[in-house]
Amino acid sequence: MIILQDEFKKQGYMDLLMVEDALEYGIDLSELFDADKRPIELLGLFISKQKDDLFFVLNGDIVLKENDEKPMDTLCDVWDNRIRVFTIINGKSETIRKLKYNIVLLIVYSSDRPDKSQEGNLMITRKIFIRGDMAVKDQIEIADEEVIDLPFHIIPSDEFIPNLEKTRKLNQLTACDEELLKYLKAKHQRNRVRSKASITNKSIPDLDYNKIKEWLQHDHS
Repeated sequence: MIILQDEFKKQGYMDLLMVEDALEYGIDLSELFDADKRPIELLGLFISKQKDDLFFVLNGDIVLKENDEKPMDTLCDVWDNRIRVFTIINGKSETIRKLKYNIVLLIVYSSDRPDKSQEGNLMITRKIFIRGDMAVKDQIEIADEEVIDLPFHIIPSDEFIPNLEKTRKLNQLTACDEELLKYLKAKHQRNRVRSKASITNKSIPDLDYNKIKEWLQHDHS
């Protein structure tokens, strides 16, 4: 398990809900919500070190409308409208101009797999859905396989280290006789030419046949 907030911090993001004055980062929170009426679904508001990315972390388990058949659509629409108004009001702000096309709604859900059709809606924000455990709101736990959906997540280099045993077996399955390799390459080239002329020749000289047979009968286990 990985803590979502820690992933943001490792990449240099700052949670504007946790700082004394978000204006230092060019964001006036009072134009998003009243100080004493922060939306319960808003779990975090992370801005990048370069101030060119802004993530609204939302609780996807919150239902904003009673008996809503499409709660995810409603959640996205409400926040898209809120952010649209915010960007219009602050249209002259250098920070907002820089962020305008890099605002993401990161929606965390813990229940059944939700309707993710909003992921294709890029009108105001980009939408990303990930499963997580929100029992502790400031320590959201997400599975390793979910974290790769975060655009800034860097996969550790050791995950790309080749499997030596599989590499050895693969090498055993590859023809290693130099003459055989030359033959197979030449045969492939001749077949390409013959194929274009609608001619098929599948015959193999005895010497080449024996080489291939010997290789195929070799114990590759």
